[in-house]
Amino acid sequence: SICLLSRGSQVRILPGRPLMVGVAQLVEHWFVVPVVVGSSPIAHPNKKKDIMFSKKNNLEKKIKLNISSKDLESDFKKRLLTQQSSSDLKGFRKGKAPLDVIEKYYGDQIKQRLIMDKMGDIFYKKISEENIPVVGQPSFAPESFDIKKDIKFEVSYEIYPEFSLTKMGSLSFKKPVSKLTDQDIKKATDLVLKRYGKAEPIDEKSKEGNFVKIDFEGFLNGEKFEGGEAQDYSLELGSKTMIPGFEEQIIGMKASESKEIEVTFPDDYQAENLKGQKVMFKIKMKEVSEVKLPNLDEEFFKSINMDVKTKAEFENKIEEQLQTDLKTNLKTKTKQRIFDAFESSNQIDIPQSMIISEANNLRNNTAQQMGLDIGKLEEDQFPIDNFKENALKRVRLGVLINKLIEENNISVDNDTLKKEIEDKSKSFKDPEQYVNWIYGNEEQLKNIESLVLEDKVAEYLEGKSKVEEESLSFEEVVSMG
Repeated sequence: SICLLSRGSQVRILPGRPLMVGVAQLVEHWFVVPVVVGSSPIAHPNKKKDIMFSKKNNLEKKIKLNISSKDLESDFKKRLLTQQSSSDLKGFRKGKAPLDVIEKYYGDQIKQRLIMDKMGDIFYKKISEENIPVVGQPSFAPESFDIKKDIKFEVSYEIYPEFSLTKMGSLSFKKPVSKLTDQDIKKATDLVLKRYGKAEPIDEKSKEGNFVKIDFEGFLNGEKFEGGEAQDYSLELGSKTMIPGFEEQIIGMKASESKEIEVTFPDDYQAENLKGQKVMFKIKMKEVSEVKLPNLDEEFFKSINMDVKTKAEFENKIEEQLQTDLKTNLKTKTKQRIFDAFESSNQIDIPQSMIISEANNLRNNTAQQMGLDIGKLEEDQFPIDNFKENALKRVRLGVLINKLIEENNISVDNDTLKKEIEDKSKSFKDPEQYVNWIYGNEEQLKNIESLVLEDKVAEYLEGKSKVEEESLSFEEVVSMG
């Protein structure tokens, strides 16, 4: 079973794709031609009196249209003949059943399909002629299915938001700034050494920094609970990967000792049945280990593929990587704050169909990140409502950015794109191979172009913003949500 104890961080919705790419992909599916089965669109002139718009809210629309009985009866006969030629009814040779028999068996089905096709054709023609930006899937409601009379029908649909940013007010945000310290470098160096160290069992009481191997069983109100049991579970004491109070209470235990402890799950714990609950764990200490750090020599550096020979060069390499990480994280966090301010300052309405579509994408991405089969997800595992707020912000931001790009002619020139690709290639062992791969892969090239465009949008917005600097530590920057 999956151990529920490891608190870690809350599940974050990281789409794993540039925002602009995500928006482009979404927009491609937002503008949906009504799904109709059967004939291709046929033009049917509609008189003005047959059309009436009614408004539910800014983006939800309804339109009333009309299907001519003349067209319905003519097409119904054609479809009966088509059905007759392929029919194989008992008592008749194939394709030879009389039309009245065909109508008896298939008439209602043909009429319903015909009416649905006609509604789709007429609606499609209407929105094409008037450039109505329909998003999502429209719903059709015919007043009847009697083809001997004209049939009125109503279509409910949503439209893409119409707005302008030409009078956009000034934005304000806090820009994170940070400098690397000697303590940051030492901490990172120690972590690298610990990672490549060897854990050796010791016959001593466990203390912070030791690695231990334990068995545990959890009990809620005297009963075992799901996810509260594990064998040979490896844990670094002091890592704070477990719920508060768990690690602290097993410090001081020696191998082969057993102990019962009580802890309380946090109020924000992911499992509903454990939030704020006091539980008891039976702990058995299997092994206490101490990490023996490697010697900082050429043999070690070679084993971890670092092209250095001395401790000083090793620490300089660590510092270079930390500086790169800091720069990247500051850029990302700054962009996030700019976009958050942009979205918060422009609360335009967004169609529900777009929100639900993105919420489903986020839900599926989250499940995939956790190694789950999205085809077998139960709704209560990841309720779609939990993703709607984030989906709304993402879609709204995407719509706003698209409008900003359109109104200000923001684009990516070839030189900027080339420089970005070259900069990215420097982190690869064979930069030239990476560059050739990018230019030979249209999807990857578009991804990078979208990231560069995203950066240009952020730069544009920052130039229009009131900026206040916020000094943060390296740890705060890299751990920011």
